[in-house]
Amino acid sequence: MGRITIFSIEECSFCRRLKAALTARAIPYTDINISHYPQKRADMLSLTDRLTVPQVFFNEEHVGGAEETLELLKKWDEEIARDGKPNETPYTRYVDQIESVAGPYDTRLAPPTGPPAIQNMHLTITRPKEIIEINGKHYTTLQLMKELVLKMPREDLSSWGVVYYDVFRGTDAVTALRDIFQLNTREEATQLGMKLQRKEYIKHAASKGDHTFGDNRFLFRLRPFHTPNVLNSFCAWKHPVENEPINVLFDLNKLWGKLEARHVNKEGLVDHTAIRRDDYYWKFEEDVCEVQNIELKGMGGKTKIAFVLNLYNLMIRYGFIKMGIPATDRNRHAFFEQVSVLVGGHVFSFNDLEHGILRANARPPYRIARPFSVMDERRHLALDPSLVDCRVHFGLNCGAKSCPPVKKYTVEALDEELRLAAMAFCEQEENVSIDDSSGVVRLSKIFHWYMSDFASSKDELLSKISTYLRGDKKATLDNLIQNGRVSVEFMQYDWSTNDCNTIVFEKGSRPSKAYEIDRAYVA
Repeated sequence: MGRITIFSIEECSFCRRLKAALTARAIPYTDINISHYPQKRADMLSLTDRLTVPQVFFNEEHVGGAEETLELLKKWDEEIARDGKPNETPYTRYVDQIESVAGPYDTRLAPPTGPPAIQNMHLTITRPKEIIEINGKHYTTLQLMKELVLKMPREDLSSWGVVYYDVFRGTDAVTALRDIFQLNTREEATQLGMKLQRKEYIKHAASKGDHTFGDNRFLFRLRPFHTPNVLNSFCAWKHPVENEPINVLFDLNKLWGKLEARHVNKEGLVDHTAIRRDDYYWKFEEDVCEVQNIELKGMGGKTKIAFVLNLYNLMIRYGFIKMGIPATDRNRHAFFEQVSVLVGGHVFSFNDLEHGILRANARPPYRIARPFSVMDERRHLALDPSLVDCRVHFGLNCGAKSCPPVKKYTVEALDEELRLAAMAFCEQEENVSIDDSSGVVRLSKIFHWYMSDFASSKDELLSKISTYLRGDKKATLDNLIQNGRVSVEFMQYDWSTNDCNTIVFEKGSRPSKAYEIDRAYVA
């Protein structure tokens, strides 16, 4: 009996998109996860001569990667709609064209047997949950904060000539708390508000304010809106980090992977609105706050590289859903400068993580200043310049289609993982394209932006890229370099994403925009 076989890896958004598209059409598949069975990578390579995933086979026919397979599924949909044959569906077409055919017989397509070579040993630690009793009902931190975010008043108010965003007056909060939790008196609501302030659910609006919550005219706001640019500020994390920092991120990635897998439509697009309304999203909002207590200080070079790569890629996806997706160069600059994450008591923007930490406080493209000034205490957390690895540019994913795919990076196998990431990126024609007849080499814009990380000139850059190539493509480039008849062009960068029902990020955007949509939905 025939089948569809998919070679995939964990944490791969392209793999999730493809699998969700097949599932939406009720089409079964056999998954060969080369993260769990790394010995199957050699089979995939010998069958396809490609390092990227997913790689898809209809029996023994190699269809291609995610885009090629999604395009084929879309073609099936269009043909079925056009022909109007009774009872024909993508599943019946799968049965007729694939399942009813004998095979596959190639042993390289056989599912692996035995236990996986790589076991997931990092298990989420179960911590005792803080319980708050209100009017006879018990709330966890997550339950209580979600209730407050969705139901407490919130507006932009001014005080002494200063505008404060997403705040409420004490007296209005007392009224709301009394209604939400069905309290008998305003005094009970006031006492509850004071308790919530002590536990950091509620903050005084002024950065240096120390007013106690009360039935008054002072301005307060919920914690998630107090530092609106900081993604992991949903709650104050009170527990020690009991897991290895890198494993904290692996657990968060698993949770995020579940979220995206649950809300990918049949076209393979991730539905942002549906994710924000999922209980798993609210759990992620709380769990990601553990990163607040992870210390970068003391991490070794490889540990820091692996940790920041995984953190950056995870928080980009989270930031797109919580803050929105920038659509212009101006707003993209604001997003990477403004949206940030709290790590070990320090706030880092995405530019800080990439250029400040991973590039050893190097200047970002088109910028004069370095991320960390001489007086910035975060400067001591930057990677040692001798440890900077230009291959991190093949590991960072800023959410755009032209970015390298998201992979999981481990401390133990970082060098090999970056080697494979570099080779997989450069084998794609969308990133490195060589025209032997004209001598033109077209490269991803990444090589233009970060040329100084790879080489000191275009000529040296091509020699560097050659080390990431193999087979005929490498031989062609080496021949062009040797004969001296080569010119370099840089491709346009595709900033579009594989998402739907998104919100747009603009300079000054706040997470309240996303929460407002969800509050209207609840109401």
